[in-house]
Amino acid sequence: MKKWKIFLVFLIIVFCFDLSILFLYPVIHINNTVVTYNSNYEPKILAKNVFVNLSDKVTWTSNVDTSKIGKYKVICKIKYLIFNLKKSISIYVVDKDKPTITLEGLENVKLCPHELYKEEGFTAFDFYDKDITDKVKRYEIDNNIFYVATDSSGNRITARRTITYGDDENPAITLNGNSEMYVYLGNSFTDPMYTASDNCDGDITDKVISTGTVDTNKLGSYDITYEVSDSKGNKTQATRRVTVISRPVPNNSYGNGYIYLTFDDGPSNLTNMVLDILDEENVKATFFVTSANEATRRAYNSGHTIALHSYTHDYSYVYSSSENYFDDLNTVSNKVYEVIGIRPTIIRFPGGSSNTISRNYKAGIMTYLTSEVLRRGYNYFDWNVDSNDAGSDIYNSSNIYLNVINNLSHNKTNIVLMHDSGSHSATVNALRDIIRFGKNNGYTFRAITNDTPSVRHRVAN
Repeated sequence: MKKWKIFLVFLIIVFCFDLSILFLYPVIHINNTVVTYNSNYEPKILAKNVFVNLSDKVTWTSNVDTSKIGKYKVICKIKYLIFNLKKSISIYVVDKDKPTITLEGLENVKLCPHELYKEEGFTAFDFYDKDITDKVKRYEIDNNIFYVATDSSGNRITARRTITYGDDENPAITLNGNSEMYVYLGNSFTDPMYTASDNCDGDITDKVISTGTVDTNKLGSYDITYEVSDSKGNKTQATRRVTVISRPVPNNSYGNGYIYLTFDDGPSNLTNMVLDILDEENVKATFFVTSANEATRRAYNSGHTIALHSYTHDYSYVYSSSENYFDDLNTVSNKVYEVIGIRPTIIRFPGGSSNTISRNYKAGIMTYLTSEVLRRGYNYFDWNVDSNDAGSDIYNSSNIYLNVINNLSHNKTNIVLMHDSGSHSATVNALRDIIRFGKNNGYTFRAITNDTPSVRHRVAN
């Protein structure tokens, strides 16, 4: 055979061998070379040649740690026919999550004209970088504040706070004293005055205009109206009603035969039991409270009179100064207002107006307070029938019953002192019998109002 033919045959053999090698040679590829931070990772390996899928013949090792961003390696090995292949493939753990920005305060802020916004604060957090508040860039553009945070992987987020300037809020008028006041016929009336404030203008008390007068020489109700406008024309009105009433006849100069059941020192766990009996007997009463709760709301909604007693009932505090007394009285008044929305003007002094314990703390304070409360529009009541349920008979319902019925009279205004604080279950036990005695003997039960004839003790300090 000629040499060239031999060489040609050789070339054909070599070509066929190389072609077979090419067709049989395994190719390894990993489909998931980009991995999300903190995810579970297992490489998706594909190995094959031209004819068959060889993926199940691949073994692999890896140093991939998805808890850390970075570049890692997966080493793949395969043995097939005459081939012994090893391949290193790069794997990238990346953070694709955007950080978060939390704005403190409001996202939409309303400011008075010409008021400068004081930054309320913000925080930025990234699941990989953690706290990146110090990386936040803050930009003020027109009436917007933009907060931009970028994490170490280049993920970016923007938050916005919008500032609106204007003033459409009405000013506020706060009346000193009560919005409903009572003055006795022929007495002088002094307006306790008021304060006024505006969210933008501040104190505008001097801009208040009051209209209306009180004729203390004529019975009736009189309205005093207070009006104020801020610099933007926002307007507010408040009204105080002053009622001129006849002075109650004090200390039982005459009687009406009514029974006024009064309960001091509540509400407590017993108050609802008292209310159950009153409701069943269709009797109205008066509660001189030291606080207020749902039982107080129930009593008020049932037509009973809610009156003020004391918040602390601490003689050493309330009678050490007039300031302390009225602070204490205002506190219980606020508690009642939060529950029933009114501020009572009927009150009872801790220990009564005749108490002598106040001498231990300030001489003459009861003489001052009994006059001052009237000047401030309050009406105070003592009692002339003592159930002694706060004394030696606190646990004796029979004695409580007898103490009341033996001191009732058709010739006087019967104001009965009882208690509904937590230790007075004997009072609850005696209550129904007291009511039925009154009904059976021609008495009528009423709740105290400002028209009730006054029953007051002789002041002893």
